[in-house]
Amino acid sequence: MKRIIAAIAICFLVFWTGRIISINQNPPITTYYDIGDTLDCGDLEVSFVESHLDSPEQFKERFGFESDDSCGEHKVLSICINAANKSDRDADLKEIFDFLECGFESKTWSSAINPKATSKINNFGEEILAPGITRKIWYVTEVNKMCYRDSSWNNINEIQFTYVLTLSPQKIAVRLKA
Repeated sequence: MKRIIAAIAICFLVFWTGRIISINQNPPITTYYDIGDTLDCGDLEVSFVESHLDSPEQFKERFGFESDDSCGEHKVLSICINAANKSDRDADLKEIFDFLECGFESKTWSSAINPKATSKINNFGEEILAPGITRKIWYVTEVNKMCYRDSSWNNINEIQFTYVLTLSPQKIAVRLKA
């Protein structure tokens, strides 16, 4: 009985070690794009137009409404993406919106989009994107001071933020300009 338990333990250890080695030898691949780049997604062409790291006052001036101030001292991170329908048929704007939606991250921080602010900015009216039409889509989130040390918060404009479009099968991230 001891030999069976020892054999099972050794097999488990060997397989677990092989799994760890396999994972570490094949790190996830991330494809990075910059503001100004275009990504061809077949029937959809995605252009990364602009990004901002705004104070609440700058955000209100840019978009015409206040950001969520319930989270204390914060800045608002946003990206504008142009989505162009290259197909010969109508595209569902909600599907495009969901396809492009994921979240923001930096080396030490990540956040999903703010659905309330994002829906206020993107008041499309029509639910379709006709062939040959391009729409601007904005995604926003709040970057809260509580997530950073004072020294990091004072240099928040120098942190490299990215917007992540998808995680699988290959991670696609856009480097944002503050």
